[in-house]
Order: sequence, then structure tokens, then C-alpha cells
Amino acid sequence: MKRTQLFFSLLIAAVLLTAADGCSSDPNVEGAKLDLRNKDYDRALNNLNKALETNPQNAEAYQLKGQALSEQAFTTDDPAEHARLLTDMKAAFENAVQYDPTLSEAVTRSMRIAYANEFQRAVQAFNRGRNDDSEFSVAAEYFGNAATLQPDSAGAYVNQAYAYMNAGEPNKALQPFEMAIEKGDTEPETYRFLSGLYAANDRMDDAIATLETATRMYPDNVDLQTELLNAYQLTGQTDKAMDRYRAAVERDPDNELFRYNYGTLLTQTGDYDQALVQLQKAVELDPEYANAHFNLGAVFINKAVDVNERISKLDDALRAERSGLSDAEAERRDNEIAALTDERRELFRQAVEPLEKAKTMLETAGEDASAVCRALFQAYVQVNETDKAQAISECAGYDDTGN
Repeated sequence: MKRTQLFFSLLIAAVLLTAADGCSSDPNVEGAKLDLRNKDYDRALNNLNKALETNPQNAEAYQLKGQALSEQAFTTDDPAEHARLLTDMKAAFENAVQYDPTLSEAVTRSMRIAYANEFQRAVQAFNRGRNDDSEFSVAAEYFGNAATLQPDSAGAYVNQAYAYMNAGEPNKALQPFEMAIEKGDTEPETYRFLSGLYAANDRMDDAIATLETATRMYPDNVDLQTELLNAYQLTGQTDKAMDRYRAAVERDPDNELFRYNYGTLLTQTGDYDQALVQLQKAVELDPEYANAHFNLGAVFINKAVDVNERISKLDDALRAERSGLSDAEAERRDNEIAALTDERRELFRQAVEPLEKAKTMLETAGEDASAVCRALFQAYVQVNETDKAQAISECAGYDDTGN
């Protein structure tokens, strides 16, 4: 009896042992684990592929395959092979979770580690680009790989875009910038670069829409405001530009750039009196603002030119009609022309000081002052400062006779 009981006990043990063997991992999976510890990735992958041939739904095999591919990817310097391994890694991890959702947390952790390693590899390539421009393209590929591993990472996309910009491939940067914003990037420079790329590709509507969004987010950002206003002007949307400039000045009246831009636009539309108000305030806020001084002088000259046109019309009419005019009427018209002539001379005289300041500032900064010199030459001639006009004739690009 005891012997029979022993027999049954051994039989049960054998059955239990067989059952235990049946629940354990595939021998190829166990072998792959040892291969991974030995960093023999090819042998590990060979074992895991055999396991998957036996059981195409083996989640553990897929998880280990993803791990093997991840580790192998970071042992190769060939960008194409590296990218292929990462793509296969991602697919393996996705299959692991598909067949065993409980692996989701572990797989997510592995993917994050791979992302961090790839991002770091991209940063290193980007830094090497300081000495070798070709490395920027490599960095762009690595950042692209990182974005594939973590599609919701705005950082990978925006850095890929900057890598392309540094590599001299701006058009390739357009889509990564778009993706960066879509994934939550809110940096002003991202919007500015993207709008610039849109503009360079004749997509002005998209450029303006991007800048409008950005300026709503950053109403005090001068660069964004300036880019938007320039875009409005390029597309002939003067009314929108005027409204934006006016609002910017009202919001920040002590901002010399807003004043300068608004005054410049007012000059372009022929509203010289309001332009003078804005430009005079700009140079008051920043006495070293050379362009503001230049444009201020230009407004006085433009006003003088308008007065000169009125003089010409009045003079032509007087010549044609003098014989039929009374002496009193002829004298009245002569006096009107004389008054306008004095006004014209005074406007040219008022142009001299800001133009002289602009010339000095530009030359001190080593910048081209020829445009200022031409305007100043004209003003000197009109106020009979012939010696001064002759002195700057070379800078203005004229000969000694002013031709």
C-alpha cells in the first residue's frame, strides 16, 4: 500500500513537473536572455525570431526583441542602420503590448530610455556641427528618430528643425516646425521661423496666420509684432498694419521701435504730420536711433517736395492766366507762391539736423550712409549750403556739380 501511494506521488510530481515545464518560456527565449546578458545581439535576435516562428503571439519574445534591437542600435554609428534598428525596435515593443497589455508600463519605460538616448545622440551630433557642418544633417536624422519614438515630443521636432536650418536645408525645417507647434511648442522663435519659411515659399496667408496667433500669445514681443507688420505691408494690407501699429503704440508708448515703425508706415501713406509726431518721439526715446533720425529727415524732405509741387502748379497757372488777372490778384498769387517757397526752404532746413545726426551715427557704426548723404545733399542745395553739399557729394555718389 505504501508502495502504491509512493507511485502515485511520483506520478503526480511528474505531472506537475511537466505542467511547470509547459508554462515556462520558450527555450529560445531563455537562450536569448543569456545572449542579451552577454551582449550577443545577433544570437539573441536569432533565438527570438525562432521563438516567434513557433508562437507569433509570444509577448515576452517581442519585448526581449525590442530590448535587443534597442541595445544593438546604440552600438552602430551608421545612421541608416541605426534608424532601421530603432524602427524594428518600436514595432517589436508595440507587438509585445498588443499581445500582453500588462507589459505596457515596462515597454513605455524602455521606449523613454531609447528616446532619451537618441535625443542625446542628436545633441552630440548637433554640437559637432560647430566644427563640421555635415553633422547638422546627421543631428536632424537623430532628432527625427527621437520624434518617431516619442511622437508627442515637441522638443524633438523643434530641434530637428533647427538642425535643418543650420545644415542649410531650410525647406526641410518647415514640417518639423509645424509639428513642434502642433505638439505644444509655444516658443516665439518657433513661430517666427515658421512664418519666415512660409513667406519664403510664397505662403503669405499661412505666414500671417502664424504671426497673428503668436502676437496674440505674446502681445509685447517686438520681433513678432514687427514681422507681422512687415507681412501686412508686403501683402498690401495697409489698414491692418496701421491698426496694429496704432494699437502697439497705445499699448507701449515708450517703445521707440513701435514709434519708428508706425511713423515709417504713416510716411508711406503720406500722412507726414502724424509721421513726424511718431518719429520725433522715437528719437526722443532713443537719441542714438540712426534710422529714426534718417526717416525723420526724410519726412521733412517729403513735405518739402509736396510743397514744391504746389508751387509748380500755382506758378504754371499764374503764367498762363496773368494777362487776364487784376494787379491785386496777380500780387496775391505772387505772395502765395513766395510764402510757399519760404515754407519749402524751412522744411529742407528742418531736415538737415536729423540727417546730419543719422550720417554721423551710421558712419561711426561703419554702415553705409550713402542714402542719407543723398537726402542731405538735396537739403543743403535747397538751403544754399553749397559748400556743405560739395563736401558730401562723394558720399552721395554725385560729382562736384551735383549730377
